[in-house]
Amino acid sequence: MEKLSERDIKEIMHQIAHNDDHIAFRQFFDLYYHKLVNFAYFFLESSVAAEEVVSTVFISLWEKRRKLPQIDRIEAYLFSSTKNKSYNYLRDNKRLMQFKEIDSETDFLVPEFENPETELLSREFREKLIQIIEELPPKCKMIFTLIREDGLKYREVAELLEISVKTVEVQMGRALSKIKTSINPYLHEVDLFHFLNNEKIKREDRK
Repeated sequence: MEKLSERDIKEIMHQIAHNDDHIAFRQFFDLYYHKLVNFAYFFLESSVAAEEVVSTVFISLWEKRRKLPQIDRIEAYLFSSTKNKSYNYLRDNKRLMQFKEIDSETDFLVPEFENPETELLSREFREKLIQIIEELPPKCKMIFTLIREDGLKYREVAELLEISVKTVEVQMGRALSKIKTSINPYLHEVDLFHFLNNEKIKREDRK
């Protein structure tokens, strides 16, 4: 799905809240569903459970749609809701979750490239980048994905994963270091510099 601007997302939320627009809600669902399933899978280690949890998130969101315009950071809200419902699922299905499904087909989203130079990167580079990200340790990969792909702040990721901001910084540093070391044979340093510096982090928000 084409990446939407913050203004576009706000308009979709407005249509859902004030016009009961099912088409807009489907667009909203398609925009966030895969991301949230990936996030729920991080806690549940079961694609079936993750899909069930995320479905309840969207059901709840539709039932409370009138309040949508009041939500300032919708991404953070959705991830927080998914985390809470994942914990509830684990609590309510304690015996069931002793037999966690191992599903290697759950894919994490690939970071977006936002400048003309990186848009021209070869298919080989992109495939290598995906492989490197997939090989990161689970928590490191989740932190990298939440920050790079979903635009969350260090503080928000720390709260979601119940870790310190310092831990987020360390894990993010490890991810970027791993990417830099592994990707060097595929990319000139000047392009790598652009990639690493496209990380959308506001340092003042880390505190």
